[in-house]
Amino acid sequence: MCAISQDAVETKDLGGTRSQARRNKKVLMVKSALYAAIGFAAISSIALAEDLSSATAPLPAGTFTTSAHSDEWKIANALSAGPASITEHAAVIDWPANPKDGMSHGKVLRQGTNGWTCMPDVPGRPQHDPMCVDETMMKWVMATLAGKKPDIDRVGLSYMLMGEARQGQGATPAKDPSQVKEWFYIGPHVMLVLPDSAKDALRGINQDLSNNQPYTTRLSSADVATPIWVIPVAKGGDRIKEEPAK
Repeated sequence: MCAISQDAVETKDLGGTRSQARRNKKVLMVKSALYAAIGFAAISSIALAEDLSSATAPLPAGTFTTSAHSDEWKIANALSAGPASITEHAAVIDWPANPKDGMSHGKVLRQGTNGWTCMPDVPGRPQHDPMCVDETMMKWVMATLAGKKPDIDRVGLSYMLMGEARQGQGATPAKDPSQVKEWFYIGPHVMLVLPDSAKDALRGINQDLSNNQPYTTRLSSADVATPIWVIPVAKGGDRIKEEPAK
């Protein structure tokens, strides 16, 4: 039987102690990394929640609307377009990457049950411009974006209670919004589309975008485009707020 020296035992004990120390250090490093990740996630979550306020706050000067937002942000932004009686049960759909593809290519952000659809900002505008439309107005929007005849057989309605900023009548949408020389700021408004059989009723109505008066527009240069009637309820740049009766 071999004898084990005291020195060998002490050496073994020392080696085991060092190994345990290394394991403890690794565990500490893993825990530190985990805590850091949790802290970062918490900070990111808070930042995201705070950022939702920018869905309706005025845009900083020199900036433009963008699609680079979370689904939650887009929903909050889209629902600001209409009254609560409409938006409470409205669907929310994001704009497709190419609007000419039609809203059927847009991402459904929230299902709805009342036949209304709300969309977030159109990218590249100097102010928020979400929109809520009924089924008839959605038919008009999809056809107009695709350059097709809408074939409207009843009155359609839309809300844009955040207002909008747009280029002049018949202007080709600019690829670089910073190069647009003049924006027309339209106040909170509703929009009406009439049946094709009644569209001549809009003949002779104002088309000036600068006087805060109701006006007609086609939003497309296509020969088959039909007009809508835009009816401001406040001046350009103003906001309206829905409050319960006292």
